[in-house]
Amino acid sequence: MKRWFAAVLLIMAVPAFAELQIGSKVPGFSLMNTVDGKNYDLKPGDGKVAVLVFTCNQCPYAKAFERRLIDIANAYDEKGVVFYAINPNDDRRYEVESAENMKSRAVERNYPFPYLKDADSSVAKAYDARVTPHVYVVDGNGNLRYRGYIDDSAKPEQRTRTGLTDALDAVLSNGEVPTQITREFGCTIKWKS
Repeated sequence: MKRWFAAVLLIMAVPAFAELQIGSKVPGFSLMNTVDGKNYDLKPGDGKVAVLVFTCNQCPYAKAFERRLIDIANAYDEKGVVFYAINPNDDRRYEVESAENMKSRAVERNYPFPYLKDADSSVAKAYDARVTPHVYVVDGNGNLRYRGYIDDSAKPEQRTRTGLTDALDAVLSNGEVPTQITREFGCTIKWKS
């Protein structure tokens, strides 16, 4: 009986997420770009295909995918896709996640997209993001078309599936995304307390 009770308490302690459903309208946002200090807005339904990547400075998985994400963003920029890198981690507990450190990383690595600070983690919570990196593809109507990983391996030489580029190619050709949900993996988000 005690073991059962402990298991119930453990399950209750794990936060419940109601995942953002494929096909649903995504929430908009306005967040500060740490590089130029300007606010960038996502306005769902504005006709632009958008990629949101919840990421951070400290996670080894986010770092492993960083070069690929930059390359993908550069390749799809010509096709009109807008990319947003969003850092939801608590910078009070983790100095490496501060706006100043985010700016340094983005400038040093020449990010072709804004690196936005989700200061209270509210955007990550609205999207039900769980890890860094966690990717979302939104079509021009503001509907979620894909969520999950960038690729299925942090090591490029071991990659067997490409989630993000497959989704983008399908959305841009007005087709159905072949695999709409993949299992995201990375470091847990360091939520604001």
